[in-house]
Amino acid sequence: MKIKVLILMLGIFSASAQAQEVVNGVDFDAEYYDSGNADQYGIIVLTGSAGGKANETSANLAALGYNVLALSYFDRDGSAIVPKTLEMIPLEYLEAPRRWLAARTKGVVLYGLSKGAEFALTAASYDDDYIAVIALAPSKVVWQGIPEDFSTVATAPSSWSRNGEGLTFVPYFNKEQQAKTGLDNRHQASMTNEMAVEKATIKVENISVPILLLSGGQDKSWLSEKMANDICERAGHNCTHINYPTGDHLLSEFTTTMFSEVRNFIQAVR
Repeated sequence: MKIKVLILMLGIFSASAQAQEVVNGVDFDAEYYDSGNADQYGIIVLTGSAGGKANETSANLAALGYNVLALSYFDRDGSAIVPKTLEMIPLEYLEAPRRWLAARTKGVVLYGLSKGAEFALTAASYDDDYIAVIALAPSKVVWQGIPEDFSTVATAPSSWSRNGEGLTFVPYFNKEQQAKTGLDNRHQASMTNEMAVEKATIKVENISVPILLLSGGQDKSWLSEKMANDICERAGHNCTHINYPTGDHLLSEFTTTMFSEVRNFIQAVR
């Protein structure tokens, strides 16, 4: 069963399929895919830079028997709950949905896609209440936020905040800076700012739970394969990296085998 979960600061009632569920004092926007099995782990799914909810990924995970919360943390189409732009998203935003899902499962896995993978790894580096982290097309650094008008990105703050303070980030090169590097990819060019990369590197060594990284060797968005290798080098023995040499950014041609790997990984978590 899938139910709409729009958590507002109102009263409490339970909802049926596609209805609104309200929990007192908590704000988050999500769709809940209920497998009917509370003895399994639950999964929070964080979408990428398109915003909104990763419903397709969430449905695939629910089909494996997991209770899944497709969580929105910003929405370009506008939302009464989450911001419209990917700027200064509080890491604390994940606390309420994690508690909500933990009450319905035996533990919570954090699953992020691309920008959501960056969010997941960053959040887990500060919070050890998850039982595992899965990152598809991960970033090893915190990036500058993405404003509504990307031409103003030079003045954008961090993508993420904690305790009201923006996290240190890698700023995007402008066109002139990028041209000097001779690199066509903006992310790859911006990563040549070694000092910024060092300061903004996600402290994955602080993540004590198992980590699964999935990357494509033909990723044209950012160098997820290389960054995944770097992440596992820092994270140590609890990190597994599976690379698909011919895969694109989100492994669109490897959906079946990718979800099989995800299932095997979660089943091995204790």
